[in-house]
Amino acid sequence: MTKLNFHKQNFFKNTYCVFKAVDFQIVKNKTPDFVSRSGSQYFYMNDGVYRVSSHWGRAATCRWRLQTEAGISKNGTKVGFAQWTSFYKDNEVEKLYFIQQDKFTQKYTYFHRDEPSYDSKFVLRTAGDTRKVLRQIKNITTATKWATYIPHNDLEDLRNYLINGLITTNKTLPELKQEYIY
Repeated sequence: MTKLNFHKQNFFKNTYCVFKAVDFQIVKNKTPDFVSRSGSQYFYMNDGVYRVSSHWGRAATCRWRLQTEAGISKNGTKVGFAQWTSFYKDNEVEKLYFIQQDKFTQKYTYFHRDEPSYDSKFVLRTAGDTRKVLRQIKNITTATKWATYIPHNDLEDLRNYLINGLITTNKTLPELKQEYIY
């Protein structure tokens, strides 16, 4: 599989990227190279791009996340930097995404198959299927009512079993619940 080369003229079209939060001072006195209709500012560098924005996640046709610590913002606006090599193609039909626990936030989230952290033990899914599984994982980790219908002795063990099954197999949540042995 050939990796596409992204740069200032094509990084904003159907891409996935995780930007790293940086201090606002880096771009404070610079003039942006581009300002979007929504007000996001872009500063192009040889090795990547700085983005100043109040919105992250879905940005037009892209999935751009910001890896940040709480409090690194100015009036809700955050600055992120991404190298050109951190951009990957994105679409709704290919199985491009896997789910794992984010080492930074400790929450389960999606990642792109072309990222260095990809391990073949994780199931690849389309964007829509990935969103569905993430909703299931959120329910498993935050609610408890669902667990009253499954015989178990240890809720955390049950949660771990279900989440691991969802991210490493193609089994459905009902199948995993039926197979659980306590």
